[in-house]
Amino acid sequence: MNQIKEVITPREASQILGRATRTIEHGLRTGELPFGIAYRQKSGRYVYIIPKEAFKEFLSGRLTSEKNPAHGERCRERKAH
Repeated sequence: MNQIKEVITPREASQILGRATRTIEHGLRTGELPFGIAYRQKSGRYVYIIPKEAFKEFLSGRLTSEKNPAHGERCRERKAH
């Protein structure tokens, strides 16, 4: 099993990307952001895991929203209403 050595918080990611922390959290929950995952605890609260290496790959353009290993082969696509 691979172990994640370094992680960043949604707040840190939001500051780097210039977006709101809630936007990053939403993107992780829905799988729209490919650099981390969110899972819901029994209490209903979410835990967010953003590996530093995956975030760096996203920033460099090597990791796109087309493939998020944490959410399967492809991230969910938004449906037009």
